[in-house]
Amino acid sequence: MSGLASGMSIRYFPIFFLENLQLTPRTVQAVFLCTTITMAGMGLLTQKIGSKLGRLQTTILFRYTGALLFVSMVAFYQYHGDAHPFLVCVLFVLRSATMNSTSALTRSVLMDAVPKGERAKWSAMESVNMFGWAGSAALGGYLVDWKGIEFNFYLTAALQFVSTTPFWFILGKVSRKE
Repeated sequence: MSGLASGMSIRYFPIFFLENLQLTPRTVQAVFLCTTITMAGMGLLTQKIGSKLGRLQTTILFRYTGALLFVSMVAFYQYHGDAHPFLVCVLFVLRSATMNSTSALTRSVLMDAVPKGERAKWSAMESVNMFGWAGSAALGGYLVDWKGIEFNFYLTAALQFVSTTPFWFILGKVSRKE
């Protein structure tokens, strides 16, 4: 569900940066470059924290933090964004890196839980998730037209927060270490 929620917003970030924050195309691309670099570093950080704190514990912490950073980004934009688009961009970079840094941990937990003979089937399910992005992007477009881009972003953050909750139910069933 987190991936589907992300699909509702991912296509609208460039529009948000260009139209709402009035950034130049060059600056928007610089923000995305910073996001990619920060995601790589954050991925390494989650691996280190996950080995000490636990894989699911780290996933829960980082995903909730990412959702809160998303809400903070939108709220800051609504109240102060015209004066400080740089801070909105920093919050976006941190939100994106934090939210996306846990994929290796969740994949590790999934592969531990799935018998070796069925791992290819479960890996193929990720393709279905990616296909769902197209549909959720269309839903995001509808929401942007209906209530605005900020509403779409808030709803995405809420869905990302809710989609993290099921990890609590398997927390005691998953080993802390890989």
